[in-house]
Amino acid sequence: MVTKKCLEILSSGGIIIYPTDTVYGIGCDATNLNSILKINEFKNRKTNTPLICLMNGIEMVKNYVTNLPDISEKYLLESDEPTTVIFKKSKNIDSYPESIAVRIPKNEICLQLITKLKKPITSTSANFSGEKIPKYFNEIDKDLLKLVDYSINFDKNQQNKASRIVSIDEMSNVKVIRI
Repeated sequence: MVTKKCLEILSSGGIIIYPTDTVYGIGCDATNLNSILKINEFKNRKTNTPLICLMNGIEMVKNYVTNLPDISEKYLLESDEPTTVIFKKSKNIDSYPESIAVRIPKNEICLQLITKLKKPITSTSANFSGEKIPKYFNEIDKDLLKLVDYSINFDKNQQNKASRIVSIDEMSNVKVIRI
């Protein structure tokens, strides 16, 4: 499902729409600040709201998160529902100078993208800010589809619900942000 063209687009700073373990997402190479800014611009999204970073495993998370508390693995790997974890400090990723929101998806397409790119990818819902979040590919706004460089149409096994979001600090304190 992950094509060479899709990876070339991501590697060159392009933007894609793709299925995630939650809802359809708009994504790019999470280490490319210009691409992130472009996503925020065409979604009419505030630039100070960071995008979620999808990563392929705990080793990748350790490469980008400073002081990863042990309890993090429970939320990133063992949760029954897709869970995004916000960490206060990032490292090795200039596009997230302060906090970083991370999820390890259980979606094969996402994992293939991340593994083949060898970098995290961003995720934000495939809609204009304030508009309805599409549950299926055919519900994605046609004007939004025209703004991206590549899209993957795959309506099978979608959860169609945004992830739960928690924040974990260095002392392992957990705060639920979104259920």
